[in-house]
Amino acid sequence: MPKLLIIEDSVMMQKAIMHVAKTELDCRFDIVSTLAEAHQFVTDNDYYLALADLNLPDAPNGEIVDLLLKSAIPTIVLTATLNEQKRNLMLRKGVLDYIYKENRDSYYQAVKFANQILHNRDIKVLLADDSLTLRSHIRKQLQKLLFQVIEVSNGVEALAALEKYPEIELLITDYNMPEMDGMELIRNVRKTRKRDNFPIIGLSSSSDPTLSAKFIKHGANDFLVTPFIHEEFQWRILKTMEQIKLIKEITDSANRDYLTKLYNRRYFFNHAKYLHKQASANGSSLVVALMDIDFFKKINDNYGHNSGDAILIQLSAVMKSSFGNFTVARYGGEEFIVIIEQIEAQKCATLFELFRKKIAAYNFIIPDGEISVTVSIGAAALADESLERLISNADIALYEAKEAGRNKTIFARPPVLVTG
Repeated sequence: MPKLLIIEDSVMMQKAIMHVAKTELDCRFDIVSTLAEAHQFVTDNDYYLALADLNLPDAPNGEIVDLLLKSAIPTIVLTATLNEQKRNLMLRKGVLDYIYKENRDSYYQAVKFANQILHNRDIKVLLADDSLTLRSHIRKQLQKLLFQVIEVSNGVEALAALEKYPEIELLITDYNMPEMDGMELIRNVRKTRKRDNFPIIGLSSSSDPTLSAKFIKHGANDFLVTPFIHEEFQWRILKTMEQIKLIKEITDSANRDYLTKLYNRRYFFNHAKYLHKQASANGSSLVVALMDIDFFKKINDNYGHNSGDAILIQLSAVMKSSFGNFTVARYGGEEFIVIIEQIEAQKCATLFELFRKKIAAYNFIIPDGEISVTVSIGAAALADESLERLISNADIALYEAKEAGRNKTIFARPPVLVTG
């Protein structure tokens, strides 16, 4: 598991940054207070990043930075002294940033920076520029931020790379390139990838004052004039990625049920329509199952709504573990829905029956102790009907499962009692 190393000799400062790190940091961390301690920790651990105070009892002149950079640990300097000469020296040495620690917000910004760099390790960046020199310079800057970098020399190659590596999450493109320039590249990318989930940063050495506006209008998230200052490039990249992450979190929150954290009904129908269209076009399998907690009203009446909520939350967790590769949603109240693509109906029936048995054997924890519950399941496979009709068939099968005595799985068309 990745770890962050924090070097700080002030006990008061240690407490402040430890509090921020415990609440905001997405990984484990170690805190040391001297160069000697840091040397031992660096030897025995693998750190993805260090936050380092420049002035330590046994290293008053920034020697800690030399140790960290020699150990190939990306480093952010935290200092209580504003010294432009020292700042420039540290940046020339290769530290990622030089942050003045004047208050708690300074630590908060440093930890946010550390979190983003941690997540950068899993992010592929596509860099499109026909200048080998500039491309090499930008690649080094991106690699210092721990991004994975894929390089191309023009827009045509960039589109091919996006096709080959669909997991790419950021595009940085120059304007003037042969075969296809940056503007045309952005227009093509925006046909399939939206600004809110795929950021693009434009680059140009042109002195045209309108170029920045043109890039933004055509779909870029940001624009930089080259040559750029190291810090500006770094923070523009990080802020862009932070904004995209925030948008994803907000979007995901809007798509989730507030109690169970499963997808909500609105998201389910939006995604199910896409899966239905794909399955209808390809002739592939598509199965929908509706699941209902048996006698749930009695549970609420006898044990209270807090107990009912606890059961919904725990059952949802079991659903996520059982159907984690597929779309699971809270359909309403105590009813849930699952849609499974590209798996034949018989295998789906087996999955549903295994889930039903798992729930029947599960001990649910409620405020008054433990309780057992069961679920009834109705499922249907796509033939040539609409999505609404497919769900209706599953609903009919669910009704039949309840009529047959509950705690049963019935697969429609023709209605087959999977278990008795």
